[in-house]
Amino acid sequence: MSSSSLQFCTGTTDEIEFEMIGNLPRNKLKEFGAEAEKTAAAYLRRRGYKILRMNYHTRRGEIDIICMIDNMLVFVEVKSASKKTDWDPVYRIDAKKQQRMKHAANDYIVKNELPAGGVRFDAVIMTATERNDWKIKHIEDAFRIEDSFSAD
Repeated sequence: MSSSSLQFCTGTTDEIEFEMIGNLPRNKLKEFGAEAEKTAAAYLRRRGYKILRMNYHTRRGEIDIICMIDNMLVFVEVKSASKKTDWDPVYRIDAKKQQRMKHAANDYIVKNELPAGGVRFDAVIMTATERNDWKIKHIEDAFRIEDSFSAD
């Protein structure tokens, strides 16, 4: 197995307000995270992404959303926060999490097919607002994995 160089990229950031349907399940973290992922997928669909899989799990990692846009395979990590914080939740996507995502992405590619447009890792940061809606920050190309994808 080769080692990889993991790094954050500035990428393209798109911040919008996205109205939520229903109340935020603030007291139930798992439900809150699931609602954030569902809303992130709806946001991506509206932006032209085709959702291929949600919550893709392997024994070595998991990916929240796998989607395609312009023949590019995009692996998306969704991070949510229940309120505005002084720190950016994207920093919770540390090197260990990136490595687990790389393993899950590799598994998906081996079982499917690598598209001609390549692969990208995005982050979608979901922050609940006091108005019962979401502030969405989409970071395209949030981090890179510098080695090639192949069976480990």
